[in-house]
Amino acid sequence: MERYLIDNNAISSFFSESLSEVGMEFLAEVFDKTPWISVITQIEALS
Repeated sequence: MERYLIDNNAISSFFSESLSEVGMEFLAEVFDKTPWISVITQIEALS
């Protein structure tokens, strides 16, 4: 089972839809699974 540590840049790029179609599809699949998001990334994303 592959697991990914998600960075704040990936989160913001995904929600601003600034990735390519392939990138958007890949991150959507990763977000559907249970990604690892650090506490620091969670705080950055909320600010």
